[in-house]
Amino acid sequence: MSGYDPIVDDLILTRGADWAHRYNKAQSDTAFPTGTTAEIQVTKDDKPGSPVLATWPAESVTDNYIEFWVQSEDLDGVPARYRYRLMVHYPAVAPITDTFDFCWYRGTVRRKD
Repeated sequence: MSGYDPIVDDLILTRGADWAHRYNKAQSDTAFPTGTTAEIQVTKDDKPGSPVLATWPAESVTDNYIEFWVQSEDLDGVPARYRYRLMVHYPAVAPITDTFDFCWYRGTVRRKD
């Protein structure tokens, strides 16, 4: 089989609460290179043409983890059953001039209001 099947994990939100999470890479995985960025993208559904309704950039990216902290004001309007993807953007390495975009996690938004 070719390609990568992202890790499936729900993203749980609660009204009035910030969301913070650290995604740790496995010890056997290569370190995230300097210049790597990441973001959570929220869509209404998982159809290919579904527009991105919210984007939350990573708070920090280190060799070993990607960390998020999103304020409740940005989360409270996101309904249950919407979809999210954690997109990781590896920097270009010469002679290649494009970034490598990788969906590491994906799943459904769940509400605990």
